[in-house]
Order: sequence, then structure tokens, then C-alpha cells
Amino acid sequence: MTVLSGVLFLAGHTSRSQAYAQTLAAHQLLPAHALLLGEPEPQPQQPSAATQVAGIFLPDLNIGLADSLRAANVPQTRLPERDVNAPEVCAAILELAPRLIIFSGYGGQLVRAPLLELGIPLLHVHSGWLPDYRGSTTLYYSLLAERSCAASAIVLDARIDTGPVVARKHYPAPPAGTDIDRRFDPAIRADLLLQVLRGYHSTGHLAQEPQQGHDVGNTYYVIHPVLKHLALLSLPPP
Repeated sequence: MTVLSGVLFLAGHTSRSQAYAQTLAAHQLLPAHALLLGEPEPQPQQPSAATQVAGIFLPDLNIGLADSLRAANVPQTRLPERDVNAPEVCAAILELAPRLIIFSGYGGQLVRAPLLELGIPLLHVHSGWLPDYRGSTTLYYSLLAERSCAASAIVLDARIDTGPVVARKHYPAPPAGTDIDRRFDPAIRADLLLQVLRGYHSTGHLAQEPQQGHDVGNTYYVIHPVLKHLALLSLPPP
């Protein structure tokens, strides 16, 4: 088991956070501490399903985030606030004094000052090839256009999906019937996160690709249900 000294996992109770925690635990590469925001919402028991798709580890959504971290012996601090920009969150981060933050907040939240102004890199994994696919639900747009998908790891800045790129990776389309929103999308993000953290453990820093130009690429918005259905119809058979 390898503990990444100075690495903080800043997480809401989401399927993405579950995927991150379970993937890192499965590969014995763990953050030094976890700062959990808000409280988990009751979820119905999920049916048992495949644990992998195309070699990508899928999260077990029946295991809560806090339980996954506890089983891996990751120390936790829990705050009632869900808002990543709440003053209490900044105060807790300052007290923990990390050198790197793995960010996995609630959907729709944008990290703002003063959190960005702490000067601690916030590592975020976006499910789209940047800068071509910025914004929301980009995995579906990529499936429609290219019959494949991707994930990009970036260091957050003040704009949406424009921060320095740390790593990018293409993934094949999942088979039909895969829960894309709650299992596959989080899974490819977790897979790339694992790759990035392995590099960080080896070198002590985040490798960076050429910087994104703010005037290149495309920004997408929440996909229309009809287009989402067409994307699902394009998936290969199981």
C-alpha cells in the first residue's frame, strides 16, 4: 500500500468519488487524507453488474464513499457543507496543508476564489478530450461524433475546463446497456486519475502537456434527451 504524502482527496458523495476511491484502493495508491463534503443521499440498492468494461474497473455503487475510504484506512474529515467554496472548506484545507488536491465535487459546482487563490493545485478529471470537448455531458457528444470517448486531467483555473492539461486518454465506446452516467463516465475518469497519480508518485510533480488556448476548442451544454438517446443507440452490442 502506497500513501501519497501531502495529497488530499476533496470529495462530494457522488458516483465519481466512489469510482476514485475504489480504483485507488484496488491499486493500493491512496491519498493521505480525505475531506468529505455534505452527507450521502439515500440510494436504492443497485443490481449486481459487471466489474469491468474493456479493461476499465467499474465502481460498485452499493459501497458508500466513506466506507470505501474507511476500508482502505484513509483518514477522513467530514464537513456538513456541500459547497466547495464555503469558508469552512477553505479553513479545513489550510489546516490540513496539502501539496496537491484531488477534486471531485458535486455536479455543477465551479471552484472559485479564495480556494483557487490558496495556490494548491486542484487536480480535476474531465470526461472529454480537451480542448475539443469542454463543458457538460461531453462523453455523449464524443460518442455521437467519433464513436469513442476520452478523459482529460487538468489543474483547475478560474474558467471552465481551460486549465493546464496534465494527461489525456482515449477510450473505446462501452457496450450497450452500460450505465454511462453513474459507472462508465466515473470509471474512465478514475482510470486516468490513477495514471496521473502514479506519475506524481514517481516524480513528485504533475507532468503537463502544452497549454490550452482559450480561443480554441468547443464548449458543450447539457445534451438534449433525443441526442443522448441517439448516442446510446450507437453503442456496440454487449
